[in-house]
Amino acid sequence: MGRLLEPSSALLASIARILRPLVRLLIARGITLPAAVEMLKDAYVKVAVTDFRLGDSPPPDTRVSLLTGVHRKDIRRLRDADRAPQDMTALNVLSEVVTRWATDRRYRTREGKPRLLPRSTTARHPISFASLAYSISSDLKPRPILDELVRLGMVTLDDEENVALNVAAFVPPKNADERNFFLGENVGDHLAAGVHNLSGGDPPFLDQAVYSDDLSPESVNALLHLSREQWSEVLQVVVRRTAELEAKDRASGRATHRINVGMYFYAEPRAVPPEEDRS
Repeated sequence: MGRLLEPSSALLASIARILRPLVRLLIARGITLPAAVEMLKDAYVKVAVTDFRLGDSPPPDTRVSLLTGVHRKDIRRLRDADRAPQDMTALNVLSEVVTRWATDRRYRTREGKPRLLPRSTTARHPISFASLAYSISSDLKPRPILDELVRLGMVTLDDEENVALNVAAFVPPKNADERNFFLGENVGDHLAAGVHNLSGGDPPFLDQAVYSDDLSPESVNALLHLSREQWSEVLQVVVRRTAELEAKDRASGRATHRINVGMYFYAEPRAVPPEEDRS
């Protein structure tokens, strides 16, 4: 029985590959092994309680300990701890405002650049920053959204109360908290898609990549620019279609799911095999 539950060596190797860049970040930010172990325990307990229920009731501490290997004393502590998740709604809204402004044709010029938007909606200017903000969220007022975007350097406000989008707004925000948040959102969802596919989820999620280890630095740079250009085109199509479907699903009361669609590019010098190193 135990052998059937044993993870394969290929899976263990993949997990080790995933952990290495994560550990690189942990060490760089001064997060030691004891702190990481505590976070891992917390994740084990939360996943076991949420995703491995038998029926509708949450599993007892004994079952959680059996599933995770975490001691029951730690399980009780973690389950009883008041760990309200940080509210990241505002960060999601900021990202959506910037993305829609840069891609939705209503907010772009004929040349495809983000339009200069009046801050407030008037009869003369029905398309404004306020109308853009309200199209994303009715819970957050346009003023705090604008103030935060100005603080992050993603938009500027002139003396005539016109708002301009920073053309580099697709670069992750300069503030460390925002960068850290999007790391978790994007990498976490990418990993979740892979786990879904590996677990036989149906339908499988898109999770493909192009790999080469035989390129020059100049070729890598050319492919980096090509990837950015292609992503810009895909982004505009996906954002427009997403906005159309959001409006339809909200109106029908069927807006119950979320998505995260992305693209990544990574490059580094490849390891030189020993026989090549000796030549």
